[in-house]
Amino acid sequence: MNRFLDFLEIALPFTESFFLLLLKAGFIFVVGLFLAHFARKKIAKVISKKDEILGNFTSQVASIAILIITIVTILANLGVQIGSILAVLGTAGVAIALALKDSLSSIAGGIILIVLRPFRKNDTIELGSITGNVEGINLFNTMIRMPDDKLAILPNRNVVNANIINCTDSHKRRIEWVFGVKYDNDIEEIRNIIKDVIAKMDKVDLSIAPFIGVTDFGQNSLNFTIRIWAKLQDNVFGIRSELIENTKIALDKKNIQIPPQKLDITILSQIKDEK
Repeated sequence: MNRFLDFLEIALPFTESFFLLLLKAGFIFVVGLFLAHFARKKIAKVISKKDEILGNFTSQVASIAILIITIVTILANLGVQIGSILAVLGTAGVAIALALKDSLSSIAGGIILIVLRPFRKNDTIELGSITGNVEGINLFNTMIRMPDDKLAILPNRNVVNANIINCTDSHKRRIEWVFGVKYDNDIEEIRNIIKDVIAKMDKVDLSIAPFIGVTDFGQNSLNFTIRIWAKLQDNVFGIRSELIENTKIALDKKNIQIPPQKLDITILSQIKDEK
């Protein structure tokens, strides 16, 4: 019994001190989580009023930074030397950097995208074969909503190293269409028909003069190129479709035919015989 009391006399102060440290560490952890959540929410709300992408990215960085400081503070209060922590972090940092070099390059890519600002939220961009609207830039990736509603998630390192085409940097877009007519048609007559078609299209931006001219001698057709301008908000794809439909109707009224594409059967037969 005396031995047990002696043990309690020695152990109680140590146990009390240990639980106080755990309580303190738990308190710091809870406060750190709260501050990280609060900072992320508050920063995103304030900065997103001007730029949603910048607000989202900055809030993520701030939240992670607060969590790192919280963890270091907890370890320091548990008696771990800060110098030792920094030394371990430095050594581990080199190993982590080598193992996660692609992820770190994506973080660096995200920072570059935020600083240089080649595009903003809801901008339509082209990245190689991918075209869509920008939904956001996170620490590691950029999200692009494609026309068929698929979500493309691209590493920031790939985005920053790609040739970026911002399709919404300007409020207008040039529409180009090439079509052919038979060689015996009068060039001026065709040009006047197209001019009349364009003049009746109310969504074409006539502040920029349309181009209508012969640009190629095809195998069995005289090829015209039409270039007009329209505002993005007026549905460029629909305007192009309207131009093609109205041109076909106008040419049919004048009995002007668009020759079909011909396939040279003689050449194909020679190739087949050679095989």
